[in-house]
Order: sequence, then structure tokens, then C-alpha cells
Amino acid sequence: MCSVRICSLASGSSGNCYYVGTDNTHVLVDAGISCKRIIQSLEDKIGISGKDLDGVFVSHEHNDHIQSLGVLARKFKTPLYATQGTWQGIGDKIGKVEPELYNTLDSQGSLEIGDLHLEWFSTSHDALEPIGFVMENENKRVGIATDSGILTNRMKNILFNVDYLILEANHDERMLINGTYPGYLKRRILSNKGHLSNRAAGEALLDLIGEKTCSVTLAHLSQQNNTPSLALKTVEHIFRENQFLYSGELQVAPRSQASSCIRI
Repeated sequence: MCSVRICSLASGSSGNCYYVGTDNTHVLVDAGISCKRIIQSLEDKIGISGKDLDGVFVSHEHNDHIQSLGVLARKFKTPLYATQGTWQGIGDKIGKVEPELYNTLDSQGSLEIGDLHLEWFSTSHDALEPIGFVMENENKRVGIATDSGILTNRMKNILFNVDYLILEANHDERMLINGTYPGYLKRRILSNKGHLSNRAAGEALLDLIGEKTCSVTLAHLSQQNNTPSLALKTVEHIFRENQFLYSGELQVAPRSQASSCIRI
């Protein structure tokens, strides 16, 4: 029986990249850091090289998610997958890429790549056609949902009871409101098309965690308006408030370095 490996290579407003794979199939969700960092982390944490990648799946077109798309495609002939809206938003930001490496996804759907089954779903963010992902092998499911101001009912249905969940906990609302960001940016982040707060993430987890959920990683933390300890403390407080018992692992994805590789 195969197993699924997960590793956060970077997570935060300065860059996002997540690895999900098996012994035979290797994909990235987003490539928002330098190609050099990605390849070094894949070698150190997973034991694979850039030429082993089977694809990069793009959540949306913001720069902290697409920095190395073009480099990976040109250097390793890595296939790229994104929605039509995301490709429109990317435009010429990633330079020239061979046409056969572009793959266009519907706003929601599924496909098989190697021995991974991928399903994607619409998220709520100020991008043209943003999506999140669930990846599965042998009934082991990994969910990734960042950059979404709310969790819709469809998102909750798809992400419920995954084995491993990466969920955004972007900001502490009080830090954001009292911080130095201009008003328009605060309103953007707090909107339904912005980012999940720590509290919103904790409340969402009450609906998402099931008996199979063995690990939750809080992701895409703001450097200015959050801290790892505050994100964890807030979510744990919400669990206690609701007498919600979770015996699995709760952690925060590192901002500027790769996490340990987890196998489920």
C-alpha cells in the first residue's frame, strides 16, 4: 500500500509552496519562492530532484504563489495546472513557457496524475478564479485551503475529515485592526474575499476535523499581524470553548524554511 507524503516548503505572504506526493508521483501546490529554494528543499526533505516533479498546481495568480512557475517549466519541463481565470491573471508574469506545459482546469473538477487523485474547488479570494485542493492515494486524503476569506459549504463538504489538513490562519483580527496597514488593505484582508483569521480558522476546524483527521497545519500566517504562538493559542481556545476534543497534531507551517516531511 502506498502512502502520501506532505511537506510545506514555505508558507506566508512572502511565498507559498507545498509538496504532496507518493513514492511514484510528486506535485507542488504553488511555487511562490525561488526555484533554488524549492529544489534544495525537495532534495533535503523528500530526496527527489526538480526533474521528478509531475506538475505544479496553482491556487491563484498572486505573486507569492507563482514566483518560480516559469523557471520550473523551462528548467525541468514541469507541467503547470491552473484555471482559465488564473492563467489570465498570470499573463506574462512568468515569462515564456512552452505551450504544451500549460494545462487549464475548470473552476472545480478532478483528475488523476500518477497514483494521486486530485480534486479542486473554488475558494473566496480577490483573484480571478482561485481554487483549493484535495489529493488522495489509497484513501489517504490531504486538503489544502489557503487564501480564502470564508469557507463555503462546498469547501467544508470537500475538506471534512481529510487525513491531513493545511488551513489558512492568516491574521489576528485585533493585531490587524490596530496595526499600521492602510485602511483599504485592512478592509481587503477582513472581507469575504480576503484571508481567514485565527478565530475563523478555529471555528472552521470545528466543522472540518473528523475521526480520520490526524494532523492540522495552520498556514499562510501574516508576518505583521500574527505569530505562530498566537495562532495556536487562538485555535486551542476555540476548541476549549466548544468542548471540542482533538487528539491529533496541531502545528504551524514555517514561514521561511521547509517543515519536516510527514507521511500518512
